[in-house]
Amino acid sequence: MIRAVAWSCEEHQGIYVPGRSSGSKSETAAFDRPIKNLERFTGEARHAFRAAAAAGKNSAAAEIGLLAAGTDGVVAAEEKYFRDYVVNGRTLGRGNLFIYTLGTSVPGEISIALSLTGPCLFIRDLARPVEGLVRQAEQMVSDGEANEMRAIWSEPRAAVCLAMVGGEPTASLPAGWETDPLALCNLLRTMVKPT
Repeated sequence: MIRAVAWSCEEHQGIYVPGRSSGSKSETAAFDRPIKNLERFTGEARHAFRAAAAAGKNSAAAEIGLLAAGTDGVVAAEEKYFRDYVVNGRTLGRGNLFIYTLGTSVPGEISIALSLTGPCLFIRDLARPVEGLVRQAEQMVSDGEANEMRAIWSEPRAAVCLAMVGGEPTASLPAGWETDPLALCNLLRTMVKPT
């Protein structure tokens, strides 16, 4: 069951809670404490972190896991890495650029920053990415692999995070949720009242 949906993009960020809604334009709204190595995060990692932190606010779950999906960020990171590699005539690439060519980097950074102790996985479902994340997160909570899950769908320009808890499976997601993360952020913005 979806407890909350948070999003972050360059233009806005906020959180949607079924039954009530709120929104925020504050750049620091999701940050409760200083985050080590935040300056090295890519734009995608920053958006994903903000969304995951906001979606998890007020959670008392003992063990929280994280599922992530998104391929555009990896492709963009690979392009940046190899462009730097070729342009500078390197024989070895820069590790700080290489790390983000791995799909597990963004969820790994978030798990460390938020001290999440549950499973941390990157999954790929190109046909229905949000639906795949939701179903897998529901299954993991149902199977007792975590008390709560964060399901993050991200790209370099935007991220959306669903906080999944036990209960009835999510029947269906609103129309438009199978678009890209930025379009989904804009759709979510229309569902909440700014605070």
